[in-house]
Amino acid sequence: MKTLVTDGRSLASLAIIRSLGQNGHTIHCGESFKQNLSSYSKYVDKRIIYPDPSESPDEFANSLLSNCNRENYDLVIPVRDDTTNIVSKHRDQLSKISNVCIDSHKNISKLMDKGETIKIAKQAGIPTPKTWFPENESTEDIRNQVNYPILIRPRKSSGSRGIKFVNSQSEFDEKYNEVLKQYGTPIVQEYIEKTGYTTACLLFSRDNQVVGEFSYERVKEYPLSGGPTVVGISTNDEEAKSYAKTLLGQLDWTGPAEVEFILDQNGTPKLLEVNPRFWMPLQLAISAGVDFPNLIAKLASDNDLNPVSKYELRIKYRWVLPNEILWALNSQSFLQSFHDLLQFNSESECYGSLSKRDPEPALGTLAQSLRFVTDPEKRQMIFQRGWHS
Repeated sequence: MKTLVTDGRSLASLAIIRSLGQNGHTIHCGESFKQNLSSYSKYVDKRIIYPDPSESPDEFANSLLSNCNRENYDLVIPVRDDTTNIVSKHRDQLSKISNVCIDSHKNISKLMDKGETIKIAKQAGIPTPKTWFPENESTEDIRNQVNYPILIRPRKSSGSRGIKFVNSQSEFDEKYNEVLKQYGTPIVQEYIEKTGYTTACLLFSRDNQVVGEFSYERVKEYPLSGGPTVVGISTNDEEAKSYAKTLLGQLDWTGPAEVEFILDQNGTPKLLEVNPRFWMPLQLAISAGVDFPNLIAKLASDNDLNPVSKYELRIKYRWVLPNEILWALNSQSFLQSFHDLLQFNSESECYGSLSKRDPEPALGTLAQSLRFVTDPEKRQMIFQRGWHS
């Protein structure tokens, strides 16, 4: 198959490219800039530069349609939020040219809105943190009735960006208005003293059948207060997967999705958010035995496939460059963190970009990181991840 994978900056894109490349696909890698980590992979046959989807969505859509008409792709896989959102808007038009195994724009928009996601979960009886919606009651009423501390969360953001920790009633208005000004009307949630995070990853076919399922525990994240997974371990969390299937089943879901939960003090998973797309530590699922990219390619080509639900447990994923290094630099146990950082076990570990079989994306990571840290806007976006109490 001839496949276009967007968002070459993402580790998820790299995982997709390596999986499909090893299965004989012709791979085109798309991104809005040249020095992106995935484009360094030996499995990339052509690099596509398109308009930035976050800044020029219409131009990106026109460029994508033009590329699809010219290249006759068998499959287009959008990866990050902006491209997934735009591709879903043009799904019907794109589907006349290429296979696009994602859900409708309506459903994707619902799950990209954390407030709407919580409402769907509540209707389905899925545990969630206590949540207050400013459209239902005044901010004054919310401020006066919540038990502090609480979190004020943007409805649409990624990597824990924009979350404000509010310790007392006197801080509420200022922090609420900060989020409101930058992200629009937020939601207010109880603060849960976490015992951990669990995540369910699923792939649904067009007839609402689960063809791939997986779960993992998030062990380290960067920033430490909340952000993408730096270290994760494959698990078999049947409870989280069951809740995730129920939630997505409410929407007759099609395509990949990652459903994130926080574990409260009783160990109960409570829904935080859904990423209605492929997720950053995708390589962990592939290495453990659930090859989601290969499954979605089989769905696109209407090949027979057997649903995959069994996989290897306790496989560790590490995002060494640069985030595990940054995690260690910010850890309170500095010496132990660097000792752990230098321990490698190829039999039970997989890595975000490091690979003996495909080594050059490690250089691409350095080139991409250098580009980001020297760009004031992108540097600010990176360091706005997470929140602080």
